[in-house]
Amino acid sequence: MSSFDERSVNKLAIDSKALWEGCILASCVHAVMLAEYPFTLMENAWFGDIYMTQNEEGSKAALVFSEENELLLGMFDDRKSLRSRLILSEQYARSHYKGAPEEIRDAAQALSILFEATAGQKSLPFVTTGFWEEKGLILSRDNYEDWFDHGGHLLTAQMMPFDEAMAYYEVKCSMDARRIEIAARIYQERIKAPQEKTVLKKEEIKVLEETGFYNIPVCKDVFGQFGVVFEGEME
Repeated sequence: MSSFDERSVNKLAIDSKALWEGCILASCVHAVMLAEYPFTLMENAWFGDIYMTQNEEGSKAALVFSEENELLLGMFDDRKSLRSRLILSEQYARSHYKGAPEEIRDAAQALSILFEATAGQKSLPFVTTGFWEEKGLILSRDNYEDWFDHGGHLLTAQMMPFDEAMAYYEVKCSMDARRIEIAARIYQERIKAPQEKTVLKKEEIKVLEETGFYNIPVCKDVFGQFGVVFEGEME
């Protein structure tokens, strides 16, 4: 455990605004495809300003953004990381944020509840790496390579440029042209006016209904998590 406590603080080459936009794009694609693939429900989610993504292996990442969509904190649980063999403990989870401002450490402790795993009779945080924002920089107890290897890779698609990401999602999610167009339009509106609601048009809803009519209520809930409402249902 001491080796983790002794790690230096490193600057990570992460663009805060671009990462937020990448999370929005991932969420747009996920929500558009959810009608056809409801089993992917847990892959992307927003809880206020907290974004979470999870893969089929149970590995997950959580990012905390400010009201201005600036990155504040990142926490990662990579089930394939060699660090996953370490004994779970609150000390281990906290070690990823040693040296961070007190408010960051408090936020990390609160966020770690979402990363709890069972160890014997206890539920303890399972965290393999992390980062935080300080004075405009994204800092970590890991260098970029170690951060990526122990959890950062979960954000590979979210860190891609728009065109590259859309090409990736088109293949990964078997997206047709109509749903690519819907996801791209929603994305552009969300990043252009993040404080406003984006409306999914009736003709776009029909496209989604054709792929999974009975899953539309779930789609609506997921869209609502990041500010997208169905036409005719604005408050």
